[in-house]
Amino acid sequence: MTKWTSEELNKIGTAEESTFLLYGATGFVGEAIARLAVEKGLKPILAGRDAVRLEELAAELGVEYRVFDLLDPPKIEQGLKDNTVVLHCAGPFIHTYKPMVEACLQTGTHYLDLTGEIPVYEALANRDAEAKARGIMILPGAGFDVVPTDCLALHLKQRLPSATRLALAFKSEGPARMPPGTQRTGFEVVIPYGVRVRRNGRLEHPKQPVKTRLIDFGRGPVQATLYPWGDVFTAYYSTGIPNIEDYSVVSEATRKQLATLANLRPLLKLSIVRNFLKRGVKPGPTPEKQARTVTHVWGEVEDDQGRKAVARLHGPEAGVVWTARAALAAVRKVLSGNAPPGFQTPAMAYGADFVLECEGVTRETEAPSFNSA
Repeated sequence: MTKWTSEELNKIGTAEESTFLLYGATGFVGEAIARLAVEKGLKPILAGRDAVRLEELAAELGVEYRVFDLLDPPKIEQGLKDNTVVLHCAGPFIHTYKPMVEACLQTGTHYLDLTGEIPVYEALANRDAEAKARGIMILPGAGFDVVPTDCLALHLKQRLPSATRLALAFKSEGPARMPPGTQRTGFEVVIPYGVRVRRNGRLEHPKQPVKTRLIDFGRGPVQATLYPWGDVFTAYYSTGIPNIEDYSVVSEATRKQLATLANLRPLLKLSIVRNFLKRGVKPGPTPEKQARTVTHVWGEVEDDQGRKAVARLHGPEAGVVWTARAALAAVRKVLSGNAPPGFQTPAMAYGADFVLECEGVTRETEAPSFNSA
């Protein structure tokens, strides 16, 4: 398989082959993606609402920019003009996906975003037939959520085709916290929506919303907690496995907060409560903290005969570095003409090994086992 090396990234052909629209380019993650794209020889057209910041960043990076608001459909369509693909980075996506995807359907532009919001996945999956009719790809979750976990899920399904249960988890090691936009999305969408699991093909609230289990990410078992992650939706499309759970390693304080918020979920539907919680959003991680942080992803599948398969991914900091590398790898696929039409997950579109095209990512797979208990 081809690795995404610096040499290859800098050998790009015409400007048209390397140009894409990057909406939300002045956000914390959007700016990081813009800088990495230029560093690697791509030509992002920066877009968003903040004209002053866009002009400054575009001048610094030596690229074009376009100013438009997602409340103005004609201007969105004009902003997408002459672009093969848009990478949409302005969340929470529950508020922003619809006008952007509508404009993509009108203009024939491939749609990628960084969402981890299950309601957005559901809504975009419902546009599958329209996207196919227009010949465009709709690929949400092109960042850390859900490229690594989605690709690991498909890899495990290929290892054990009879699998009926899937568990996925991730663990961050280092000082980098989540980007501010991800934190706001958690308070605005993910926490009010609540933890979901998939049982017999259906999404539902778990009986134990703060369920824990011991997971070995490669250095011995640690406690992980059921977590509101997107794979309970996307991995079902990628693998067909009907029973799915997502976990993350969190602090004891965070676990208690999740338990409290699970009981207060009806109140979280009130904007005044969500706005209060968003006051706790912390600044994003510095590049130095990102460099000192690594991420581990674990997955396990099991079938009805007790056979199991386990695999792990190890990679860079998740919220910015891994997200930027994964998203730009997907952009490059589209620019090369590889964009299967309709609703896609990363693994559906590009296979289980797609995640390994991101610099710094490795995978280890255990031999299948049989649980005779």
